[in-house]
Amino acid sequence: MAESANNLKGAGPAVAARSPLAELLGLAVPTVAQMASYTLMQFVDTWFLAHTSDSVDAPTAAANSGMLAFSIISLGMGVLWVVNTLVSQNFGGKNYSACGRFLWQGIWFALAFSALLVPGLPYASAAFHLVGHESRLVALETTYLQIVVGASVLKLIGTAVGQFLLSIDKPVCVMTATVIGVSVNAVAAWALIFGHWGVKAMGVAGAAWGQNIGVLVETSCLISFAVVPSIRRTFNVADWRPRLAEMTELLKIGIPSGVQIVADVLAWSLFVNWVMGAFGTRAMAANTFMFRYMSVSFMPAFGISVAVTALVGRYIGRGRPDIAHARAHLGFILTGGYMLTCGLIFLLCRNQLIGLFTTDPEVLRIGAMLLVFAAVYQFFDAMYIIYNGALRGAGDTFVPALATALLNWGITVFAGRYIAVYLASHGQTGNAGVAGPWIAATCYGMILGLFMFIRFQRGRWETIHLEDVTAADTLRGFEAAPAR
Repeated sequence: MAESANNLKGAGPAVAARSPLAELLGLAVPTVAQMASYTLMQFVDTWFLAHTSDSVDAPTAAANSGMLAFSIISLGMGVLWVVNTLVSQNFGGKNYSACGRFLWQGIWFALAFSALLVPGLPYASAAFHLVGHESRLVALETTYLQIVVGASVLKLIGTAVGQFLLSIDKPVCVMTATVIGVSVNAVAAWALIFGHWGVKAMGVAGAAWGQNIGVLVETSCLISFAVVPSIRRTFNVADWRPRLAEMTELLKIGIPSGVQIVADVLAWSLFVNWVMGAFGTRAMAANTFMFRYMSVSFMPAFGISVAVTALVGRYIGRGRPDIAHARAHLGFILTGGYMLTCGLIFLLCRNQLIGLFTTDPEVLRIGAMLLVFAAVYQFFDAMYIIYNGALRGAGDTFVPALATALLNWGITVFAGRYIAVYLASHGQTGNAGVAGPWIAATCYGMILGLFMFIRFQRGRWETIHLEDVTAADTLRGFEAAPAR
């Protein structure tokens, strides 16, 4: 009862008392649906491409270049996820006018960052040649990457607006935009990959353009929700001017978060393209199909993590770190249970799961073995994802970023590559060889998950204060009362 009273005391407009589980699920379910929708589209795209005439190279190229494309934009994504932290804390503290200002700093950052990516697009193929991919694979990978990264401004702006809406307790808007965008994406990919409705079959390029069309529709929906009169007036959404103080705060907290995402995603991209590349295209294909199932587990977990980030930030803004602590643990219980269930399915049904994508005996054998490692990875990945999201909600981003970079690059990339080259040079290119790098990767996941849990438990994040910028704005007379 005491906690419910505190929920009401610090609530924003029209927020009623809710149980802890209902409060978490109220944010998490739409966000999980958003992440699950993306996962489903990735799964369907891979399945589409696996059933074209180029059933090994096409899905492998799209997966490899898709991960590298995300690596390229992940610095921007990491910074923009901090819009969630800053808006949540101001929402929790009832400083509603600051919410719109931080939204716009995110949009300005998205425009600037995406412009910086364009000059590098003509050199995309060099990255795939550098890691030793076969020429026919490089051509497909380059096409996909250039199309997706070339339209990254759409995804980055959509991220800023989506994080804003989640932070002001409008998760259903985000879910609605996602469902519409992913549905359009699925239809567009089907038409463009296979050549329906009078469109020429485009294969890998069709998958990339289908994704861009879906992202355009999703971002347009998010913007339309953010500018409805009630939200625009209450949260100062029309305050579009660049502001140095707010942008500095965004970058100060966001750049370490972005570096962490870069370190993590780029390391895994190198693992897929460089480490696993030592064993040939079929091993990479098996790894691609296994990763599609791993994404079924970790992408919804990231959805719960986003909800935890928002709630931790919100309760810190209300001066209740004890409730923030409880929400993080509740998020981990939900996520751990879900991911352990996924791990059990991976273990028991591994042959049937890989068989949905391919009939190639070597790919089937390697992919089924890799799902065993995916099963072991689940619990510790849940620990990393949730407690890292909780630390981000508190503004604790630098040390988690440093730990992620050192551990992932040291163990997953460099130790994994050393093991792969050693085993491949000794003729171990089947299950025995591919297992070597994945042993290293699994050790990394276990260590990082435990590190994030211990750091959160130590509680140093409770001493971080992000209200200086908004307090200064209040003194300058920028505070605006919420619309009734």
